[in-house]
Amino acid sequence: MLPEKSTLWTAVKRGLHRKCPACGEGQAFRGYLKVVDTCDHCQTPLGLYPCDDGPAYITMLLVGHIVVGPLFAFEFFWKYPLEILIPVTLVALGALTLAVLPYVKGGFLGLVWHHGLKQRR
Repeated sequence: MLPEKSTLWTAVKRGLHRKCPACGEGQAFRGYLKVVDTCDHCQTPLGLYPCDDGPAYITMLLVGHIVVGPLFAFEFFWKYPLEILIPVTLVALGALTLAVLPYVKGGFLGLVWHHGLKQRR
């Protein structure tokens, strides 16, 4: 028996915690980014909801604004030599992207689940 439909904010918030957007109890992921086929708690078929490219685009948009925006906004960044600034910026972009991506993907899964956008199989 599937749980009743939760609100959009509840589904996205559960996804951001990497939990099942339907019940909030079961794990939505196995491993780093792989969505489980079905929730082990409520049996919701989470594997049917596509979350492939959207989370990556949203993550790049967020991280780009968090890391690159201050580089242009604050002049003191440009006082560092480029030999230091470029590698540090690239490492910050990569690390923040890898840290944020699983949570954005969970929130995206909650969004897609709430709207019922299943893949055709």
